[in-house]
Order: sequence, then structure tokens, then C-alpha cells
Amino acid sequence: MLAASCAFPNDLDYPLVAGSIVSLDLDGAKEVLINAGNREVSVVLEEWADAGHVKVRTCTLSEMTTCDEIGEWLDLSQPKKVMLHTYQDYEWTIRASQPIERYVRCTGQAQEAKFNLETRHVYVYLPDTHPLTEVTIEDMKLEPEGSRILSTTGYESNLGHLTLTTRAVSFPMTLDCVTERSFFVEWNDSVIEWHFKALQLTVAATVSEVDAHCYSAIIRGVFASGSANAAVEYRKAAAVEWIQATDVTLAGVGITARLTRLSPGTAYECRVRDGEEVSASVPFQTQEPEQPANLSFDAWHANEKVWNPWEAGGVQVWDSANKATASFTGSATTPEENFVAVAGPGKRACRMESSFAVVKFAAGSVFTGQFVKLQGLGAELAWGIPFTGKPVSLKGYAAYKTTPITDTDDAHAGLMGQPDTGHILVALTDWDEQFHVVSSTGIYVDFDNDPAIIAFGRCAFSETTGQYVPFDIPLEYRSSRAPKFLVIVASSSALGDYFTGGRGSTLWVDEFELVYD
Repeated sequence: MLAASCAFPNDLDYPLVAGSIVSLDLDGAKEVLINAGNREVSVVLEEWADAGHVKVRTCTLSEMTTCDEIGEWLDLSQPKKVMLHTYQDYEWTIRASQPIERYVRCTGQAQEAKFNLETRHVYVYLPDTHPLTEVTIEDMKLEPEGSRILSTTGYESNLGHLTLTTRAVSFPMTLDCVTERSFFVEWNDSVIEWHFKALQLTVAATVSEVDAHCYSAIIRGVFASGSANAAVEYRKAAAVEWIQATDVTLAGVGITARLTRLSPGTAYECRVRDGEEVSASVPFQTQEPEQPANLSFDAWHANEKVWNPWEAGGVQVWDSANKATASFTGSATTPEENFVAVAGPGKRACRMESSFAVVKFAAGSVFTGQFVKLQGLGAELAWGIPFTGKPVSLKGYAAYKTTPITDTDDAHAGLMGQPDTGHILVALTDWDEQFHVVSSTGIYVDFDNDPAIIAFGRCAFSETTGQYVPFDIPLEYRSSRAPKFLVIVASSSALGDYFTGGRGSTLWVDEFELVYD
């Protein structure tokens, strides 16, 4: 009997079916990002939303998946753990953030107001030449969108006597702020008290920041008087005469100047002038209009079945994620000689085609960096090349052929049959080292939230073009920090990292160029 029992199949050996949240539509959510690899949903709520009581419009789970904890309402005031059930259990986390814009704007303000959210204190900074008995508040927002500031209470001087006075709020208004005041804000059927304190700072003419590009620079500084005659001056390092900037913006005691028509790769200096007072000069250097090698995609060499987008023995800028399957199916990323954006001897383009590669869907792709190794059913890629320039955009030519999506992972199952999309993205970062993308374990760059992203831009192609079309991707800068790496990625299926796309979708790219100002 024991021997016979060993011959029966194990009925408890259930198939492995991953449980995933495919989509989540919430009332008051302006962004919902689903990371299937980390089993996490990141929600960005509108200011007016009640994080403790968020209505679920729709929730789509992967096939054969159930979840009892996602009902009609969700409490997202804290990260919420939910359990998804198939034959196995999968714990997911839903996290919500709710950025609220708060500001106080006063005439002659020395710097931005600071907020202590725990104690509900707001501190406003004025030059020491500005009397605190007459502080003009131009505008104020202390609670979420839709809130209303009702009144303010504080001690005011009247014939030498301090009197506690309450006033209705209507901006702009001038108040005695020698002592701390209270502002009362109506929000969500409650009245919230904020404490307002005006502080004085000693302000001298100073250059506080220089953001230099190739042909332009942004100069930021402060000055003491608040006079409309404040100016920014600049000159080449070897010059004698100072030039006064003409594109200048004044805000309180802050001054910002945009310098244009500068010479690239040149040493300059700048200063702030406030009447007779002149700040110390600050040196800065404009950049060279840096262009990485082979942005034209003319240089290629073959290594057995693998095409490499650089000349043998030359400088490698580009690589492809398709090396893992090239020995079985051939390269999905190849040089194109007949269909190019700019014709001429030796001219080539880059052709990327999505396909089913052995056991998984794979998008054709090219990126700045290096293919590291095959890892699981995916690949490990080192994204980014060393780079210090500050371009304003990436331009070039692209052509696209779309097909219906034929393959998806569980998180994107709802996209089956919809038109595929190709894309090109570009980012500047100050990572300490290259970012290692690992598709098999869901390790990807978070372009929306990674604090090391200095600038980012993207364009997508969702229709068949039939010919090359020019594109120009603006880089939106989030910081004036100096970059360390340049990331450019092009893919025939934008969701190829998630093994999702249409077999046969093809993206051609040619003649890239970084644009500088």
C-alpha cells in the first residue's frame, strides 16, 4: 500500500499563479503607479481628497485573483497592506502621498516662508530694515485647496498700548507682526489655528546661485534695500568693463537674471549691485555643447549573431538589452541601411523590433550604458554614461510601426489587444554610479520620484508613421545640480521591461542630437 500510494499524484501541488493588482481607479487620485515587481501601488492624492476615506471607483485584479480588503472605500492615511489570493497568497502595499502647496507672500520678503507642520507654525523672513509694525501680507495658503482663511488675531499697538485684536482676513492686508499672530483656517468642517511669526534678517547684496549652461546662465541673488534699481552685472574673466543684465526679475529682496549669448567653455564672473553696495564677484564657467559618440547610429559591428551599436575597437556609448536571446533568435536591434532619415555614404539608422524571444516577450531596444548579463528570464543592464552637460532637449528622427499588444505580464493584462506604443526617453542624473536595471526582479528607475533625476523628457509613438518624423524632446529640469550621467533609452514597446507589447512592433531612430541654450 505504501508503494502504491507513492504512485498517486499530489493533489496539493497547485500551480503557481501570481496575484496582481492590474488597475486601481480612486476618487481624488491624480496619479496611480503600479509596481508589480515590488507588489506596491503608489497613489498621489489631490489636495482636497480625504486620505482616510478614499472611494474606490474600480479595481482590476489579475486572472483567478481575489482580495477581500479592497472594497468600496480605502483608508490611505497610513500604508495599507492587502492580501491577494490565488492558489497562493501575495501581500501588496498601497501607499498614498498628498502634497499640499503652502505659501505666505509678503512685500519685501527676504526668503521663502518656512512651515512646521507638527506645531502649525509659519515663519516669515524680512530684511532688518523692514519694520515689523507694518508687514503687508499679499497672499497666503496654509491648508489644502478649497480651504478659507477666516480671521487673524494678534497684539497691535494703539497709542502706546498693546491690544489683542481680531480682524477678518482679506488679502492684501497690512498687520502689526511684532509679536506672534494666529490665523484661523476653515477646512473640512473644522477651524484650524496657525501661528504666524515675522522675523528679521540682516541682508547684504550677495550672489546666491549660478546655473551656467553653454550659451546662457541664470544668476540668483539677494539685496538689502528692496529697491527697483538693483541689478546683476557680469563680464568675461579677463575683461575690464562690467555688463548689466537686461533680463532681470525682482521679488522682494530677491533678484534673478538670465544671461544669454554667452560664449561656450568660457570663464565669467558676476555680481549683484544695490545702489552703491556691490556684492563679491562669483566666478562661473559656461559649458561646452557636449555630444556623445555615435548619436547618428552610423557605427556598428557584429559579434556572431549580435549587432553592437559602436565601431569595433571604438568608443561604446550604446548597448542593447537583446543580447540575451540573440543567439537563439538573432538581434532584435540591428543597423538599418536602406531606410534612413539622412541618406549618404555610410549612413545607417537603428532598427528595433519586438518579438517573442524563446520563452518571453522582448522589445527591441537601445540605451546608453552596457548590457551586464542574463539574469533569470530577463537581463541586468547598467544604464547611463558619464556626462556633465546641461542640454535643453534631445532631437532626432523616428519612424514607428505599431501592432496590437500580444503579450503581457499579469499587471498589464488589461492592455491585451490594444495598440502597442514605442518610446524614447532621456534623463540627466547625479547617481553615484550607473543604475542597474534588472527586469526579472522588477528593479527599474523611478523617473517620477528618484531624487537623483535632475532632468527628464519622453516622447511616445502610438501610430504607424510610414516615414521618419522629426522629434524634439524638451528636458524638464528639477534641479540646477550638475549631472553625472546621461540616460537615453529607445524601445519598440514602451512596456517591454514588463514583458508587455506587440510582436512585430518596430521603431527606427536616427540622427540624435543634444540641443543646448
